Amino acid sequence: MDTIYYMISAMGAVGLYDLTPGSHIYNEMRTYAESFDALYEAIDDILDECFIQTADDIGLEMYEELTGRIRDDLTLEKRREMALALVNIKPDDFTPDGAERFFDSLGLECEITEYPQNFEMLIIPTAGEYSRSEQERIRERSEEFMPCHITCTVEFRDADWDTYDGLDNTFDDWDALDFTWNALDRYEGE
Repeated sequence: MDTIYYMISAMGAVGLYDLTPGSHIYNEMRTYAESFDALYEAIDDILDECFIQTADDIGLEMYEELTGRIRDDLTLEKRREMALALVNIKPDDFTPDGAERFFDSLGLECEITEYPQNFEMLIIPTAGEYSRSEQERIRERSEEFMPCHITCTVEFRDADWDTYDGLDNTFDDWDALDFTWNALDRYEGE
């Protein structure tokens, strides 16, 4: 920004000052103008960080902290998409579409199945690998999001019947563990 030219044109209208390049007044104004230019640039950066569509640093990270994790492992576009999904969740979004937007905001592609007669919702991820800590974070966030009367189960199943069969336990061995299905899914053997 060329603030010096705006300042000179405003001061020149007064007609009291020597505003030729090299004069004391001109040099003083140029110093002020450089400071104003730096200030204007900082303000522009702050404004960019205020809006998800233009944020690319601390502004975007602040939105991501709402989901519990800064996702600098993703592209800028995907991070913005997830943040937009989060802020577009409304209080009446406790529907499969609203839940889908919520899980999109966590970066979780999933299939959602409703069981309204039991007040349950089953979430099965359809893509991606998630560490145990990521799985727990997603489960915790889903519990915060869903109304208390709906049981939301997020299943990160990576085991199938062949996996269980390979653990070489008998039915009595499995039954003795007294696991629920969810606990059995997380079981990694002794």
